[in-house]
Amino acid sequence: MTSNIETVRQLTSQIDGFLSDDEGELLYRLARNVPSGQAIVELGRFKGKSTVWLAKGTESGQKNRVYSIAPAAGSKDRISGGNNNTSTAFLTNLTKAGVHDTVVALAITSDNAAKLWKKNVGLKVGLLWVNASREYEDVKKTLLSWKQYLVPGAIVALHNCDQPGPAQTNNHNIPFCLAVPV
Repeated sequence: MTSNIETVRQLTSQIDGFLSDDEGELLYRLARNVPSGQAIVELGRFKGKSTVWLAKGTESGQKNRVYSIAPAAGSKDRISGGNNNTSTAFLTNLTKAGVHDTVVALAITSDNAAKLWKKNVGLKVGLLWVNASREYEDVKKTLLSWKQYLVPGAIVALHNCDQPGPAQTNNHNIPFCLAVPV
């Protein structure tokens, strides 16, 4: 497995993003361990760095689909920073990494995706990766809207837990945190 992780490190080193290799490796391991038939859902994306880690992880495990969900215009954080449309770079990076068949990219808000999930996808979620808004109300709303789709014992991973929104919802002061919902 070490050689697989090193290969993914090399692939993702060429992708702009805010995810460290250690965080990526954790996502890889989490995705690899999601039981067969469960979805891996990524909420928020930039140019696909975490998406590639998740996809390569599940490819080395149960080969579940990764549903990468983000509005076409990008997140509020990216729009205010001037990086509003990264779709082309995202899709290019998935193709370069060879994971375009593992990833289902949905250009929709997290809230709308949650409303349509049961009817259009129907899978229970074994891993929920939240890497979107850093505002407390947004994070809280996201977690509450996706909670109904989580399998018992599902893993919820939040990025930027040192930021106000994720920190308040998780009561941790670390950049990357995990929770197992009850």
